[in-house]
Formats: sequence, structure tokens, C-alpha cells
Amino acid sequence: MEAFNIEMDSREDLYRVFVEFSKTDAGKSLQGEDKRYLEKVINGFERNGLGLEPAARKRISEIKQKLSELSIRFSQNLNEDKTELEFTKEELDGVSSDYLQDRKMNGDRYVITLKYPDLFPILEECRIAETRKKMEFANSAKCAEKNSPLLEEAISLRQEEAQLLGFKNHAAYILDIRMAKTTQRVFDFLNDLVEKLEKPARKDIEKLLKLKESETKESDGKLNIWDWRYFDNLMLQKEFQVDHNLIKDYFPLEKVTKGMLDIYQEILGLKFVQLESEKSHVWHEDVQQFEVLDVKSGNFIGHFYLDLFPRDGKYGHAAEFDLVKGCTIRGKKQNPASAMVANFTKPLADKPSLLKFSEVETYFHEFGHVMHEICATAKHYRFSGTNVERDFVEAPSQMLENWCYEEEVLKIISGHYQDQSKTLPNELREKIIKARNVNEALKNRRQLHFGMFDMLLHTAEGRVDSQKMWLDCMSRVGMIPGQEGTNGAATFGHIMGGYSAGYYGYLWSKVYSCDMFLKFKNSGVMNSEIGRKYRDIILAAGGTRDAWDCVCDFLGREPNPEAFLKEIGAQ
Repeated sequence: MEAFNIEMDSREDLYRVFVEFSKTDAGKSLQGEDKRYLEKVINGFERNGLGLEPAARKRISEIKQKLSELSIRFSQNLNEDKTELEFTKEELDGVSSDYLQDRKMNGDRYVITLKYPDLFPILEECRIAETRKKMEFANSAKCAEKNSPLLEEAISLRQEEAQLLGFKNHAAYILDIRMAKTTQRVFDFLNDLVEKLEKPARKDIEKLLKLKESETKESDGKLNIWDWRYFDNLMLQKEFQVDHNLIKDYFPLEKVTKGMLDIYQEILGLKFVQLESEKSHVWHEDVQQFEVLDVKSGNFIGHFYLDLFPRDGKYGHAAEFDLVKGCTIRGKKQNPASAMVANFTKPLADKPSLLKFSEVETYFHEFGHVMHEICATAKHYRFSGTNVERDFVEAPSQMLENWCYEEEVLKIISGHYQDQSKTLPNELREKIIKARNVNEALKNRRQLHFGMFDMLLHTAEGRVDSQKMWLDCMSRVGMIPGQEGTNGAATFGHIMGGYSAGYYGYLWSKVYSCDMFLKFKNSGVMNSEIGRKYRDIILAAGGTRDAWDCVCDFLGREPNPEAFLKEIGAQ
């Protein structure tokens, strides 16, 4: 599929048709979305080398094929990694008995892989520091010998490709079509957050060190890379005592679904009608289909589907899938259809499906993507719904996660499964909110490390030493030094799998989602006037306008990180 896409994006015959049309009177007279569409299509071809001399085009095609091969090999090495470590029961002190029961044995020793279900319980729960250290080293050194040269070759090829296309470096090439636009704007964004999170992150480290000293009687003043997850988890247990099993009793799926749908309907001015089984067209009996109407006009807008329970062969995570994009084809409106897929626990004979609070957040987030698709009014498929700049696509859904923490909303979406008149008590709500921000400044400095490393890597001149750059950035930006002899970059699949010069986007979209939520917060989170403005300016527009312009119009000013810093307790 990758090879096919590369070939299609390099079709000179199609490129010539669009270029020639752009020179005609009809092409020159295009306005608005049509004009933007023509410009984007031509730019897309030229970003793949069309318009260059044949030799340069040939070289770019070769580079793209080689990059695809390197990415596949990089991923295969990670997926096929068979690293195993062995520990005695004493060396795994602190992990649950269920965890131990699920592990293979070699004599009296437990066999531990580097897969997440094996790795994270040890880093978060094992009391033996040496065990955590060995696991962290093995994970951070994983595939280093094989993948470091693949990554560094890819960086060199990306640099060559960017310069052939007239860009200073790969990051400049990537950002040219992102919301951020320039490398300078991204570096300014990252450095600003690094500076503003310095003091609160230092305070987080001091708190974790105090906990470490009280637990271990060690006073070396070092928070090691194999320590932070363990003491962060311990702090949550000791200081906040969040009982997730107790909390989920207040979030039966049916109650959350009804409440969530009511909230989205009220805020966005929509009406959802569930179709009866004889009228619906679904792919499994568990799937629910809804039609969406505009409240003001009564017009039909589109369909969405909820596919919420696990089954064999089904996608294993939570995600939104656009089934039909809203657009206009030959003058006729094509209404969108979108599916939200999840794998929530199925109801039992004596108990309904109950959601962890993190699953409630996920539900709001992914359904936010559904609304982005459904509310689309773009003429062209290319700009419909979530077809926006990659560094903005998560922001609308990240914003909607914030509703889950509001008292007014929790009264709508919560109700104890044995008596739904009993909503989530304020005491539990306060614990959830406080726990949400535990050590968030330090954790976001870690995210800044990933984003900064990615940008430094893709703006570097000449050959790079990924290991040295990774460890330097980890100490300077992440604030917790890595272990010598490791290279976490060799496991950083994002920058080999289509997210190069783009990892900053995680925090970029998070920061601006918080700023957009502030607009609701200041006017009331159920304010339908602000909600309709959000629907029209952000959701409906899709990619028909630059995301930066949309956000500025919605806020009435340029966005800033102040709301984000306040949310995580850094102000």
C-alpha cells in the first residue's frame, strides 16, 4: 500500500493536468475552498518531486522507497524482539500475585519479556531498585545495534530529500503543511514550555525524592530513570488513594452513553436518533446505529455507529473510523458516516458494563472525533472532518476530555449501577482531579524531551549520533538522565513511522485544546451558544481553512499556553 501511494503521488500526467488547468481562466477564477483545493493538490505533487528535473525526481522516488524499507525493518526489529530477563520471586517483590501467575517460569525464576504487560508493572510496582534498573536498561537498549544505524540512515536520506525539494531540512519540509508552519515557531513553543515548567518540575522531583528517601532510607539525592514511575505510582497510592474499582461502580456504560450523547446534543445543537434493529444496517448485533439531525433546521446530517464491546478479530483499541466522508460529489451532498470503536468490558449476568474513569475520558475523546466527522460541511473530501493539519487533529477531542472533570457533567454521566440516583460523590471527584495533575510538570518535561529530540534530529546538519543526542536531550530537557549504553531513539517508532518532525504535535494540540476549553469554562461548559460557535468555526470547517486561523477566530485572539499550565498546576 505504501509503495502504491508513493507511485500515485508521483504521477506526472496527473500533475500536468492540474498545473495546466491552474493556468486557464477557469483555474484562475477559482475562489475559496475550490482555490485552496487546487493549490493543495499541486503542492502535494510538488512535495513529491513533480516539477523538478527528471534526475532529481528519480532520486526522490528512490529515497521514498528506501525510507519505506527502513521504516519496515525498524518496526520489524522491534516487533520481533525476543529479549527475556529472569528474576526470582524475591527480585520481583511488590508486583501482584496475578502478575506472577501469568508469567512463564524457568525453574524457580520468572521469565520476563519487554512487552508492555511485562514491563510496566515492574517499573511501577517492583520494590527492588536493581530489578527496575535492569528492566529499564534492557528496554532502552532494545534493538539499539540494529535500529540506530537504520534511524541515522533515514535522517540522512530525509535531509537529502528536503534539500532536493528546496527546503533547508526535513523539519522545514514537514512543517510547511502543518499548523505550526515553521521550525522557529516549534522551537519557540517547546523552549517556552521548557522554561515555564522548570520550577514546577523541580518541585515534582523534590517530592519524589522525599518519598524515595522515606521509603528506602537512601539520601543520594538522585531520581534515577528506573525510579520515577515507581515513586510516581507510590505517591498516587499513598497520598490520593484513588480506588478505581470503587469509582467505576458509578459509571455504568449505559448511563455514561446516554449522558454523553445528551451533552453533545445540547452543546452542538444536534439531535441523535437511535435506529431500531429493523431499520439499522450494522455489521454485528452489538453495534448501535444513530442518525444525526440539526436541531435548528431539522435537516439530516449523517450517521454514526457505536461498536463498544470486544470480539474475536476486532480492532483491539479505541478509535474513530470515518466510513463515509461528508462532501459534495457531482453537485450532490454526500452525508458522513462515522464509527466509534472500543473494547469496553461486556455486561455480566449480575452486573452491567462498568467503565474505568480513564475509559470515560477515552469515550469522550473518540466520540469527539466522530463529531468532527459528522459536523463537516466541506465541499471537498480532502478537507472534510478530521482532514486537518496533523498537529491539530487531536485538539478538538482533547478539549472534550475536560468535560469529564466538571461537576455539572459528572451529575449527568454518573450514577451507581445499583442506584443511578447516586451520582459520583464530590470526595471521589476531588481525588480524581488531584490525581490527574500529580507530577504533571515533570511528565510534560518528558514529553518535551521527545518533541525536542525529534526536532533537533531533523534540523541537524550532516550525520547525527542519535545515541548522544538522545541522552543529552534526556538530561537537559527530560530532567532525568538515561543509562549509559542505552539509546531510546532505537525504540522511538513514531519518528520512523510517519511522525517525523511531528512529535511536538502531542503537546501542541494539548496546549491549544486547553485554551479552547477555557472559552467554555468561562461561559459555562454546557453553553450552547459557545458550542454552536465551536461547531461552526472548528468542527464544520475541517481543513477548508488553516487551523491557526480557525482557533484564533474561535478564541477572538491568538492561543497561548496559560490555560494548559494552570490545568496541570504549573501556575
